[in-house]
Amino acid sequence: MFNKKEKEDRIGSTLTKSKTLDSLKEVERYFIKQMRKYGTESDYDVVANEIPYFKTLSYTEYATCFVINPLCQQLRVAQIRDAYLDECEPLDWTTYFANTVKDKKSNKYDAQKNKKDYETRYNLVVLAGSNKLKEAICLNKLKWVKDTHGEDVYFKAHPLTTHALIGELKDLFEEDTILPRNADLYHFLLEADVVYTSCISESAVYAVSLDKDIEPIDVYNKEEQGSFYHINKNLFTEKDPKDWVNKTFSSPKSGVINPNVDKDWKGKIDKYLEYIHQVREDNKYKYV
Repeated sequence: MFNKKEKEDRIGSTLTKSKTLDSLKEVERYFIKQMRKYGTESDYDVVANEIPYFKTLSYTEYATCFVINPLCQQLRVAQIRDAYLDECEPLDWTTYFANTVKDKKSNKYDAQKNKKDYETRYNLVVLAGSNKLKEAICLNKLKWVKDTHGEDVYFKAHPLTTHALIGELKDLFEEDTILPRNADLYHFLLEADVVYTSCISESAVYAVSLDKDIEPIDVYNKEEQGSFYHINKNLFTEKDPKDWVNKTFSSPKSGVINPNVDKDWKGKIDKYLEYIHQVREDNKYKYV
């Protein structure tokens, strides 16, 4: 997660991860250390679909949290269901997320700022980076958003978007609706009433925590491949998503770890690893 070469391979040398993520360095070290007790592997920020007797646990950052799940679609969805049904004391995660935005600590990358004043618009579309935009985001939905809201919408380009793709977006949706790559997404999220986002964006949990309405812009048959599908899908469907977040994220079975919220984050990692490896063992002979 903090390896220099890994960082340059994934996001290049022009972007720097925010210092607000530094609290996860110790979490990553502890997680990797504890994984040595098991006969499985860990890998950073990958998506695949192994069998339920999985080989790999994936981990990444999500809204300043450390999130873990098996590289098995069935089990990563199941762990979130199990977390919601778990009997544990709900912590106030959504207040934490809301305050993170208000305190300007939510940007994943440094140097995200506005170089000019922008008028308030009440609809915000959070786009994916160049590697995912055309594959995972529904162009027809984006056109519908523009047709529906006219000039009352901003499309926020992801920091990892090429100049060429930004040019295409401006041609499609008019230049003054496209926000720069390095604009502060969360300034506009605070002002919006409706946030159009996806299963690959952590903006969804921030928007829900700030009492914004959210709408999906995923390609329907691609959304399950989204990095945060197992979490974000529920944010779009639950009647009370804030209650769902507080209840689900508080359980060790969620695989969501945050030393700023969890009273015993090391114990939470230990309990998660015990739980998910027991699930793995229960599925040992289902697919061979």
